[in-house]
Amino acid sequence: MSSLLRFINLLILAVFTSVVVHGQNDKDSLNLKIDFNHQFRNVTFVTTGMVGLSFLLDKSSHNYASLHQRGGVNDFCDVATVFGEKTIMIPTLGVMLGAGYLFKEEELKTTSWNATKAVLVSSIMVEVMKYSLGRVRPFTNEGSSSFHPFSGEDQYKSLPSGHVSLSFALFTPFAETYSRWLYVVPTSVAFSRMYQNKHWFSDVVVGGGLGFLTGWYFTHHPSKRFQLGASGMILYF
Repeated sequence: MSSLLRFINLLILAVFTSVVVHGQNDKDSLNLKIDFNHQFRNVTFVTTGMVGLSFLLDKSSHNYASLHQRGGVNDFCDVATVFGEKTIMIPTLGVMLGAGYLFKEEELKTTSWNATKAVLVSSIMVEVMKYSLGRVRPFTNEGSSSFHPFSGEDQYKSLPSGHVSLSFALFTPFAETYSRWLYVVPTSVAFSRMYQNKHWFSDVVVGGGLGFLTGWYFTHHPSKRFQLGASGMILYF
């Protein structure tokens, strides 16, 4: 188990690091360049430390949530989870972006673009980790240390939480630009996913960390660009 945790922490550190991928002349090759500035390094190390600690609290937090189920709290969680649903939040983000262009609100337009980039990058990371790690969800009763890599089944896609990652990636640029009180929204999503037995505590911390760091990065480093080139296809943003 200790070796598995070390592996997961290294993986998390790798994906939390700001990555810039440049296409080369050889269409089938990729060159990975790490942009690890001082400020982002500090934010990354703090977040990674929180992630490492969260794995130790999985069982106790799960037991506590299971023993303190309340109708009113469940109703709150049903509402809060909506803010992590991609079928709702991505169209909402599109509306915000469109409004920025329509009403010529440069700050809204820029913030919406930062959120769009953060959602895209974090979503790719989340799906890769979900599939490759294959961690079981709490409701399977297999325990937090059970992993089924490359299974592809939803019950084995607990780590990290996609709802929480999406919510933090989307709301972080707006929170950093307008009001940090907005962090209440993705934090509520994180609480809800764990309380309703959909994710372990560490799942929501990892998902939140991915979403927060990508949103924070694009907000505070808007001049940075990601470029991906392979097999004749170029993705640049």
